[in-house]
Amino acid sequence: MDNHHVKVKINGKETYGKGKKRKRNAKEKLPPQPNNGPIKDDFPEDDLPIIIVDESAAAAEKKEEEFEWVLPKEPLKDTSKSSGDNSYIEDLRQLNKDKGTKVRPAPFGKKKKLAPPSFSKQLLVSIGMAIGIGTCLGFLILGVMNMSGTPVNPEVPTTAPVAIDTTEAPETPAVSGDGSATISAQTLSVLQAGAFSTAEGANAEIDRLRAAGFPAVAVSSDPTFVFMAVGQNVEGMKQIAGGAQAKGFDPYAKEISLSEKTMNSLSEQDVQLLQEGQVLYKQLTVATALLLQGTSLDAAASETLGASFDKVAAIQDSELTDSIKEWKASLSGAYENIRSHQSSNNTEALWDAQQKLLDATKFLY
Repeated sequence: MDNHHVKVKINGKETYGKGKKRKRNAKEKLPPQPNNGPIKDDFPEDDLPIIIVDESAAAAEKKEEEFEWVLPKEPLKDTSKSSGDNSYIEDLRQLNKDKGTKVRPAPFGKKKKLAPPSFSKQLLVSIGMAIGIGTCLGFLILGVMNMSGTPVNPEVPTTAPVAIDTTEAPETPAVSGDGSATISAQTLSVLQAGAFSTAEGANAEIDRLRAAGFPAVAVSSDPTFVFMAVGQNVEGMKQIAGGAQAKGFDPYAKEISLSEKTMNSLSEQDVQLLQEGQVLYKQLTVATALLLQGTSLDAAASETLGASFDKVAAIQDSELTDSIKEWKASLSGAYENIRSHQSSNNTEALWDAQQKLLDATKFLY
């Protein structure tokens, strides 16, 4: 081929020559060369070897020298399975076109993501978990409530009979010369059935309690409180609440303070009854509450209680005003109920005594 220079390596040395084809003169001889030595590159121009150059191959070689090879990070596919060299060159072109787009190779051994469960399955699982968690929480709360203190059944004594101190006398009412008396402030513990904004709501709760066999009384207003038991300490009231809780009520044990109360236009017998009755009132509240908790009165406590009652009973009703007479009737009725319980072990008699003591509390409130 004319006008083409060809570079040829022979034994590691480069030679240049033109590819013009011509016949060699038979008389011309190559200079002798030593064996295994390098071939000199000073051939006459007319004696160069004949080399056929393929223009398409040269162009491809030049294009390969200028091509910028960018290998992907991920392993190349097996090109042996492709249909030919053209398809492989097409893949490299596509990679070169997408250069600049980061391709993150998938981690080795990573499993395919599973399809999410259907909505119906998710709903059923959510409902099941909600029921399970709610049940566990319910049992946990029930266990905590049982550990905090199990209500005692009033009909079954849980302790042996003990001596009960009912001899501590409260402060007696202060009497003035003009026929008036002041009952000192005192603190009591009650079992409250509820607090109501209207008298109608309080009366409805009282009817419900009495229909179930429990005492009840309404005191104060705005709100109106409904009490169902009275005693001398909150812990005792909590134990008494067990019988009411078993019948669907939710009473609340708390401590209340009665303010001092001054009464006017009293006779001498009224003032005497207030003094003696205040002692009996406190002894009755202590004794009745303890009996409802399952504790028995010993002989000394019963004797002291009887002595206080005798002093109150000795005052004639005819010499008392109507309000004081009603208070005396409440105290006397509670004492008789306690004696009935001691002879028959009837729990209903104790609740009857509590009803009368609640009426006496309302008088002092």
